[in-house]
Amino acid sequence: MKKPNEENKDLLAFEYEGKYAEREYYYTDLTQKRDVVELFDYCQILRAHITKAGWTYLIDKFGFDLLFEWNNESGWMDCPDIEEFKSDVAERIND
Repeated sequence: MKKPNEENKDLLAFEYEGKYAEREYYYTDLTQKRDVVELFDYCQILRAHITKAGWTYLIDKFGFDLLFEWNNESGWMDCPDIEEFKSDVAERIND
């Protein structure tokens, strides 16, 4: 995990429970599938939260199709199709 700097300044997600409590995620921490699936796993067990900036970054970088696929791999949000996934993400962004 890298510390924020001018190019990597937005907090995208954070863990608040478990072994890595207070861990923060920035752009350089979420660049690959395994990073995102791991984060989704932590969100599923209520150990992490993705910020609005985090969702914006993930959607722009990976797109809804890949995020939906990775969500299904992690088993986080129970969405039968991509449209429901988009709706659930929108709700999380606006919370």
